[in-house]
Amino acid sequence: MKNLILAIITVFTLFACDSKVENKTALKEQRETEINQENLLKVQPPPKISWSLERDNLIKRFKLQNDRSVMFYMYIFIEGVADPIGYYQVNKVSSVNSQLTNPEQIVTYNDPNTSSDKWSHEVLPSPAEDGSYGTNGDGVFGFTPEDIYIEHNMKYVVSTVPLSFTKPVNRLTVITAKDIEDIKKIMDKIKK
Repeated sequence: MKNLILAIITVFTLFACDSKVENKTALKEQRETEINQENLLKVQPPPKISWSLERDNLIKRFKLQNDRSVMFYMYIFIEGVADPIGYYQVNKVSSVNSQLTNPEQIVTYNDPNTSSDKWSHEVLPSPAEDGSYGTNGDGVFGFTPEDIYIEHNMKYVVSTVPLSFTKPVNRLTVITAKDIEDIKKIMDKIKK
């Protein structure tokens, strides 16, 4: 009986030792990829350019989207339907997943899997400003000139001028004087 128990312990010990497998294939592939990239960089180096149209576009877009005097026309589409279901004007289109603070944080800890005082670092998601984690879906939002908040997750087209379509397009935000008063009160609270 003692021999059977000793044999079982020996098998489990060997299995535990064997279960620690090094990922040699992935490291070899990584080395091969790096060698290939070095070769490509040598024989086909990236061109040296004196001006970047991509950066020029990004700068123009950034300035345009942060100009309070600019209004955008946002046309909302249902997937598979050619004409938009409507439009509204917004000052800027923003992702519901945008955050004011960094969405990730680096955590330093003493690795308990090593016998020395080896410190490890890991990137963890940071909570959003409201203390929650995760994304808010793939929606976008904006505020109309009347400060109406509009959010949706449909396909859209944004333009700085009204667009023409085959059929008339309805404006999605039509408000009354009472609505404007209520919205102003809400926005005044937010601005404090």
